[in-house]
Amino acid sequence: MNELLTILGLVVLTSAALFLGWWLLIASEGVYLGRRVVVWLYDVFAPRYDAIKHFRREYDHRFLAQPLMARISPNKAPLILDVATGTGRLPLAMIRHAHFEGKIIGVDLSEPMLRHAWLKFIEERRVMLLQAPAERLPFASNTFDGVSCLEALEFMIDHQAALAEMVRVLKPGGVFLITNRINTRWMPGKTYDTETFVELLFDAGIDDIHVEKWQVDYDRVWGIKPAEPSS
Repeated sequence: MNELLTILGLVVLTSAALFLGWWLLIASEGVYLGRRVVVWLYDVFAPRYDAIKHFRREYDHRFLAQPLMARISPNKAPLILDVATGTGRLPLAMIRHAHFEGKIIGVDLSEPMLRHAWLKFIEERRVMLLQAPAERLPFASNTFDGVSCLEALEFMIDHQAALAEMVRVLKPGGVFLITNRINTRWMPGKTYDTETFVELLFDAGIDDIHVEKWQVDYDRVWGIKPAEPSS
């Protein structure tokens, strides 16, 4: 009987340890273990990232590039910043847009992710990729016509600091596109309900905020940086 209880105890402990490891490294993508672990995981999965995510060209055109260009219109040559660009999903969608004549800069902390992204843009002069943290963007204030951040804010260490930087580099009147993770089951304390997320953006300096249903795990959220008052 004691031997059976010992075996059952070991099974429970092993199962609990496996579940904890799965949750910390897979379900929450290392966010509770710190930035280094998050970046390391993306480094490891960089070669398989696109295959895992199953990005679809027509989907990204319809739900990312097309509405972004429509909001920036009539400017056909905007300068856009994509924060946490990964393997270049948004830059790729933008340069495939028939009317996009601008430039787009993608920043990310994972060097392997950026290397895989660059393979898509070797001969593309409209795209630049840089390694930089969202909380310390290496750009002057009021630089970009549009700033985007897709499926990434919840993995950043300081959400307020990252948002403040993204808003800082966005021009007054510029378009802001970000996602809000609505599947919060495995990431308590790292995500926001819709009302709180809108308040977070408003406090960061974004106005005219619109939330749209997008994916099972994410909403798309659009906003504008208010124009500076005339003196």
